Amino acid sequence: MKRQGSETEELITRARPVARVDFTTSPQGERMLARVLEVPRQPEKRSRKRISIIAAMVAAGAIFAGGATAAVGGFHAPVAPPEAQPANGDAFVCGTAGMRRMGETVARDGETPVDACRRSWERIFSDEAPAHLYACVQRVDPSPSPGGTESPAPTWGKLVYVLDGQQFKNAPETCGSVKMLVAPTGN
Repeated sequence: MKRQGSETEELITRARPVARVDFTTSPQGERMLARVLEVPRQPEKRSRKRISIIAAMVAAGAIFAGGATAAVGGFHAPVAPPEAQPANGDAFVCGTAGMRRMGETVARDGETPVDACRRSWERIFSDEAPAHLYACVQRVDPSPSPGGTESPAPTWGKLVYVLDGQQFKNAPETCGSVKMLVAPTGN
């Protein structure tokens, strides 16, 4: 039995490759190994296709962001007709951007609501008055009457809203951002 075992082992050893590597011990192998270990590996170059895909994605993102900004900022409210002006000149409030905070003040003789809000801004909001303040009026949509018909003419809110226009820097976009119209001249 022992003899069969040794023959099998001999066959297996002949079939297996040699586990020793002699190439690196030779002078030529040592030089090649030294060159491989000394030279830093170059980073894999990005393919032109991948670079163009990344550039296209960045451009698409910039266009999307610009379009979203334009959609948000493109309010452009028209100027309300003169009848939108409240009969009472003291009927106004001051408001921060987006009407997040609001406050009241009293206008002095000959003072417009914008001037009154600018003068009182620091007292109302504990902050310096913005460079851009705009007067806006609210349009109240016609409501159906008890007979089922709509009133023919739109009605207007009872107040002039003086809003911080620092974000848009013009009256149509500032008023449009809160779904109002630009107050008629005189405010």
